[in-house]
Amino acid sequence: METKQVAWTPTMSAYMLANLCDVVAKGTRTSTGFKKCHYVACAKALNDHFHLSLTDTQISNHNRTWRRKYQRIVKLKQLSGAGWDEEKFIIVLDHEHYTNHIMDHKEDEHFLNKPIEHFEEMATIHGGSMATGKFARGSSEPLASNNMVDLDEEVAATPDEVGQSQNVGESSAPKQKKDKTNPYADAGLQATLLACSERLAIAIEKTANTNNNSPLEIWENMKKLPGFGLDFLAHYYALVENPRTATTFQVLENDQKMMGC
Repeated sequence: METKQVAWTPTMSAYMLANLCDVVAKGTRTSTGFKKCHYVACAKALNDHFHLSLTDTQISNHNRTWRRKYQRIVKLKQLSGAGWDEEKFIIVLDHEHYTNHIMDHKEDEHFLNKPIEHFEEMATIHGGSMATGKFARGSSEPLASNNMVDLDEEVAATPDEVGQSQNVGESSAPKQKKDKTNPYADAGLQATLLACSERLAIAIEKTANTNNNSPLEIWENMKKLPGFGLDFLAHYYALVENPRTATTFQVLENDQKMMGC
């Protein structure tokens, strides 16, 4: 029997995603995906809420639509020069990178430099990651890798997707290669190391300058001693010839200095 086309509204899509996220949060989804019973229950929930007559096959097909959207988002996050706003779910590109990319991939415009609608739900259902917020799992459940999505898998379009809103792109553009190195990060690291080296050099210079073991400093300090006279010269020459002894002499109190003169 041919599946009827469904004109999915944003509200209907949001309701379906929330329902499937709840299945993931409860831990009843299998390691290979949703069972037929999950799609049947989801269809019943939408039918009761929106007074529709959806089937489990239509739910499954629409879920595959969102799977392809998430696969595309994962690829775009790997674009050279792309940043990721974890709080607002935005793939950030500077003006030059954005303009150049959109010229060749107009369909990706809905994914870039703006919040991605239903990203949390897509990541929970198709990313293999632990649900967050209202879809959070219990602390005893195992965490899964966010790399479980097969980026090379292409799922054929189904008839019920004709009416789907185009608020998010679904292109199968060429796979982007992820940069092995980030030149901006390397430059930042070099600048940090250079600044640290300069600080260390300054600190060493200041330490050397605070020893106060120059002959002039020693002589000036000896002149401040009570009873200073020419008979102090012998001790002065001894201090000049022995820097380590001079360092000790400089930190003594006057009465202690007098004991060595």
